[in-house]
Amino acid sequence: MNLERELVFCYIEEDNIQRAYFRVRPLMTISGDVQEEAQRLWPDDGCLRIVPDRNEQHTFKDRMRTLGGYCVMNLLGIPADANKIRTNKNYKPDKGEKNQFILYSDTVQALPEHTFFEVIEAKAADFASAAEKAVTPLFYIREDDTLYGPVRKAEPAKPETAQEAAGVLYPLTCPDGSERVLLCIENKIAAAEEAKPAEQPAAKEEVLPIGKPLQILDQNKNFEETLQSLDQPLSKGANLLHQDAEKSIEAAAPKAPEKPLSGTPLFHASMRTSVPQPKNKLQEVVSAQWRVARNEPPTAPLPAGAKMHQVENPVEVACERMRTAWQVPEAQNQLIDFLLSLDGMRAKLEPRLTALPENTPLQKVLQSRLEDMEAERLSVLLQLDKAKADLDAYRRSVIDGLSSKAKAEATQLEAAKAEYEASIDGLKKQQAALIAQRDELTRRIDDLQRTDLPAALAKALADAQIAAPVNGIPLHLSPVSGETAPAAELIRRVLDAFAASGMTISRNTAIALLALLGICPRIGLATTSAAAASTMVRNVAVRMGWENSFAHQVTPEQKPVLAPQSADSTAAVLLTSLAAYAPLDRITKVFLARNAQNLTRNPAYEAHSWPIINLPAMNTIPQLSGEGCAPVSQAALKEFISASAAAPAEIDQVLAPVFKLCAPLSGAAMQELYAFIGACTAHMEGGLAAACDWAILLWLIPGLERTAKTLAALKPLLGEYPLSLAAVQA
Repeated sequence: MNLERELVFCYIEEDNIQRAYFRVRPLMTISGDVQEEAQRLWPDDGCLRIVPDRNEQHTFKDRMRTLGGYCVMNLLGIPADANKIRTNKNYKPDKGEKNQFILYSDTVQALPEHTFFEVIEAKAADFASAAEKAVTPLFYIREDDTLYGPVRKAEPAKPETAQEAAGVLYPLTCPDGSERVLLCIENKIAAAEEAKPAEQPAAKEEVLPIGKPLQILDQNKNFEETLQSLDQPLSKGANLLHQDAEKSIEAAAPKAPEKPLSGTPLFHASMRTSVPQPKNKLQEVVSAQWRVARNEPPTAPLPAGAKMHQVENPVEVACERMRTAWQVPEAQNQLIDFLLSLDGMRAKLEPRLTALPENTPLQKVLQSRLEDMEAERLSVLLQLDKAKADLDAYRRSVIDGLSSKAKAEATQLEAAKAEYEASIDGLKKQQAALIAQRDELTRRIDDLQRTDLPAALAKALADAQIAAPVNGIPLHLSPVSGETAPAAELIRRVLDAFAASGMTISRNTAIALLALLGICPRIGLATTSAAAASTMVRNVAVRMGWENSFAHQVTPEQKPVLAPQSADSTAAVLLTSLAAYAPLDRITKVFLARNAQNLTRNPAYEAHSWPIINLPAMNTIPQLSGEGCAPVSQAALKEFISASAAAPAEIDQVLAPVFKLCAPLSGAAMQELYAFIGACTAHMEGGLAAACDWAILLWLIPGLERTAKTLAALKPLLGEYPLSLAAVQA
């Protein structure tokens, strides 16, 4: 069902009273309940954020509040290019905005007196009390299988038995928790609004006002065109006063020659009429000269002594000189800067450039986004102007009304803060003591497990969740309680870890590493400097506060053992140099190999296709200390990757040509790729283009069969992705 061409019964709510934010929740159409359809079309809540139309900037808030709890979303008769429903660029679930799409307010209207009628179980005599419960302007009363109505909610009166009509009855669960029954009767007038354009009213005959001249000539024609249009033969239906005289004149007139006459045509003098003496002779002279100058024929004789000179076409001269200057490469940038500096030049060039047929899919998507952002920007500017106008009055009212209350609350908060800080310090001390005890117990258990300890003791320890029984040497990963951190803090820690290790990386590289750690349970790492790379991975984990939950597996005898995790625990990261793959739940596994081929030839990679990072050769990396680095919880990584700014449909549209040339990924790998691009688009400089470049580099290029045919077809598609193009050409 296409809800964008329907009359939709909706629930309207003001979900932010301080900012006057409204949204609608589509409930049903004449075809039935559409709440599940709306949830699919407009996640997350199945609602549409209402933004004011440009004609309703000052009355938007008051009109929305007068609609009550229910309204209609009227999309009948609206052209497809009107685009009344658009993507919400302010969509940020972590900051409370969970509506991915916006709806312009001119489509949000009060409930009409047709199409939707509520049916209420009551007695017909209780029509007044039923009117108080009804939500539709017209409603029906059902008493003992008899339908009465319709009853007008605003002016209720005792109803008569309802007349026969073709309608459908639907039960509806409303967002306010009530169960209602609605009768939908198709309205032919409303349905015709979309099928037929509005009929134009009959043109009213205009009467010429007294005292104004009669305009009988076309003002858009010049003098010569007006004479030609008037030079028409006399109509036979004209009012001839003397028919006999006309016939005698025609009989006496000489017959026209069979051949047309040639030579100089006679000059037709205009008929002289009696013209009243003008009151302003100067005005008459000026008007006469104006008429002569305007209506003078092109072949009029030139005045004596007039000078003749050749007139050049400025367009031809400019084109020729531009063509000459363009031959000089050093002058091309200057010519482009000059053309763009001309008034109105940019506005005329941009539509032609964006309409070129050779635009790539990425350019088309970005252009569509740019248009939506421009419309959103104009709407925000209008709201900003109004906010600036009301800013001073709002500040005074807020300061006067809340100053005393804020002081009291601030005092209470300071006292509570001091109490909480004291509690936190005590809990941290207890936590440190417990961690020390746990580490000591773990060490003792490891020593005992290396000896011939009876199996009963190992089973008892496993049941007590103190240690997991393993065959071999246990490699413990012990997550601790971590803290939440904003995205900027996470990026700063990764950049500092590389800088302290003697390496400099870009901000986008740090964002890509954080997204991989938060999304992918398996990550490949290919480098010829295995020792330096392992130290670098450890330094990043230490600076993130994950020293206790990080381990490096170098022998098959080492068996990873993960301690119990809490909701705010740190992430568990295992760096392994083993070729064999062993699935590990709740652990991010980083595979270390000398080259990418050793990772891609793994049967597990062929089934799961995890991302692979190719690191350059590195010098000796110093081992960093985690002193002063507070642990970052795994929940902080989940929050970092939750800010998705790209839909799977957009990603498929952009990367469809590349997907056709590369080996297909598994379903789990595709989900990881979509989540990676969405998160990186929200954080990276370059947005969607940069995120797609990293996704191609990490997922698609490692498994690419680099044949001459494949490379020749792939390289033209990577012109907008510099990282991937450099990797293919290497």
